[in-house]
This record gives sequence, C-alpha cells and structure tokens, in this order.
Amino acid sequence: MEDFEDDARALGARGHRRSVSRGSYQLQAQMNRAAYDERPPGSVVPTSVAEASRAMAGDTTLSENYAFAGMYHVFDQHVDEAVPKVQFANDDKHLLACCSLDGTISVCQLAPAPPSVLRVLRGHSRGVSDFAWSLSNDVLVSTSLDGTMRIWAAGEGKCIRQIPDPDGAELLCCVFQPVNNNLTVVGNGKHNVHVVNISTGKKVKGGSSKLTGRVLALSFDSPGRLLWAGDDRGSVFSFLFDMATGKLTKAKRLVVHEGSSITSISARSWVSREARDPSLLINACLNKLLLYRVVDNEGTLQLKRSFQIQQGSHPVRSIFCPLMSFRQGACVVTGSEDMCVYFFDVERANRAIVNKLQGHSAAVLGVSFNCDESLLASSDAKGMVIVWRREQK
Repeated sequence: MEDFEDDARALGARGHRRSVSRGSYQLQAQMNRAAYDERPPGSVVPTSVAEASRAMAGDTTLSENYAFAGMYHVFDQHVDEAVPKVQFANDDKHLLACCSLDGTISVCQLAPAPPSVLRVLRGHSRGVSDFAWSLSNDVLVSTSLDGTMRIWAAGEGKCIRQIPDPDGAELLCCVFQPVNNNLTVVGNGKHNVHVVNISTGKKVKGGSSKLTGRVLALSFDSPGRLLWAGDDRGSVFSFLFDMATGKLTKAKRLVVHEGSSITSISARSWVSREARDPSLLINACLNKLLLYRVVDNEGTLQLKRSFQIQQGSHPVRSIFCPLMSFRQGACVVTGSEDMCVYFFDVERANRAIVNKLQGHSAAVLGVSFNCDESLLASSDAKGMVIVWRREQK
C-alpha cells in the first residue's frame, strides 16, 4: 500500500406481491485476542450484548443457520429500473428501504402482515445511487445522479433539505459518520469525497479529498476514526477522520486491481472467534469477493481470502452477517451477476459456499439482513426486491 503525507418512477398497479414458495487497530486486535484467550474453550469474546446475540445465533452450524429456504415477500414497485441498494433499518426486524434508478426511494414494512410499501420518497430528478439510515432511523440521506444529496424525514417521507454537490457532479455514494450523524460523507463523479454537515448543508473545511477515479463506495470503521473509499480505477484509499473538526487526512492507498471498479466496502471490528482482527469486505469488478485484514490504525489492508463470484461490470454489494461473531465460523453474503445470492464462510479455504439463493432474473446488486438474521433482502438490476425467510427448525 502507498503512504501519504498529511494534506490540507409512479407505483401504478405495481407495488408488491407475496410468494408462497418455500482506537488503534493493532490494539483492538490484541484486546480481542486477549479477551478470547482468557475465556474457557468454546466461549466467545465478551461484549455487553454477547448473551443475547449468542441466544439469537443458537448452537447451529453455519449451513443450518443460513438455510434460507423460500421467499417471504416480493416487492416490485421499481420494476424496469435497477435497485442498487436495499437496507433494513438499524436494529429493526421489519423496516426496510430501497433506492432505485427511477429516482425514488421506497420505505417498506414487513410486519404486521401483510407487508406493504409505507411511502415512496420522490424529489430526485435522476436515479438514486445510494442512501443510508441514521442511527435512530428517523432520517434518511440519499445521493443521486442529479448531483444532489437529499435529507428525508423517514417517518413522514418529506424532504427536509436538498444539498447540491460542491463540484456539480453526479453523487454516487454516501455514508453517515457513525458517531456524529450530523456529518455525512459523499463521493462523486469528479473523483472527490466530501464531508457534509447535513444541518447546515455545507461541506466541512478540510473534509474533502481527491481519489484516482469516480468514488463508488464508502465505509467507516465502527468508532468513526477511519474511512475507506473505493473508486472505479481499482483503488481503495484510507483516511483518518478528525472527530472534532471533520477533517480528512489521506493515509493509505491500495490498488486492488488496476481498472476494476470497487463497488462495495464493508468494515467490521472483528469477524469471528477464529478471526479476531478488524476486517474489510470488498466487491471489485474482477469476479471476486475480497476479504482483507486491517493491520494498523492507518487502515493498511492485507488480503486474507478471496471468493469466486460473477462480477464484471455491475455495482454488486456484500455484507457481513450481523451475528457472525457468536458461532463457529463466520459468514458473509454477496450479490452476483449470475442472478444468485451467495453465502460464504470466510474461515474455509475450500468449499466456502454455505448457501446459494436463486429467484432473481437479473444481476443481484444489493443484500441486507435484518437485525436478528431471520430475514434477508436482496435487490436486482431489473428492480425486483426479494425478502427471504430463514428456514424454521
């Protein structure tokens, strides 16, 4: 890795249908290991929610736990336009949102039955490229190819504020600062990342930096001190984030593969009992899902494992499973251009596929778990959103 010096559509008859088919990264790693090593054999790294999480995970194997047998519900209000992202609200089982290249965002509710589209957020004049839930789920932020970011009151579906991109470029991705949700980072088509104060609508002084290509993916670590950004030239940059000022300092650059777009980045403090290092999950347009270790507090990345998928041109996304840290092994989920959803055990060097879901008729772009892993949502390039139900034992 390179080092850097500090530098200054309408719903109509469509809608939805039910299917009846079946601090420091070295220190963090050391603390994770120490906590684990002091525990009796078979125990997990303790956290304030360890017992509850372990109870939700149960004593099943990965293959048993991730046996998603059939569709719970299908939403098709966005059919004919791609849905690049679908995401459950934070710590919620039944609230779901998805954005579409038709220029709208749908907020959906899965329970009480029947599942429904609660509201459709309209305002963008071009496709919505990305969105994010605030920590309390009361605000949604969205980015669009129309060059604006919009702030929405999620409960009412009203646009609170519209913020133009500082460079007048297409906005391609966004992420909330995890500790201070007043700050959002956006990435645009002119190779820039900007930290924006959504309360004032202004970019933060010192909170901008240039990448080598169009910025397609962003992710913070959980403390909010490290930001990673990926571009369409195949590079991933790490930035140190100043919690007091919002200033970004470019730290490291990794060329994953020259010319292969980085379409998704997800960070995790620790992956499992067996892999207790901070990790980064990356989708790149080279037919692979990549898992990296974060080896220092500047975000340096070291490749741990790669998994074969089909991704040559579409903006495919992947996620860490919410409860992975509380059972043997560790699982990640990704979309793929072969119209399937794949589950991989990141601790297996061979035969890593745990499950494979088939039902989409186009490239699967977005994936998201609800908080207890009982439901998984996936979206595709033809606008279909499928909610899968975990097999009941």
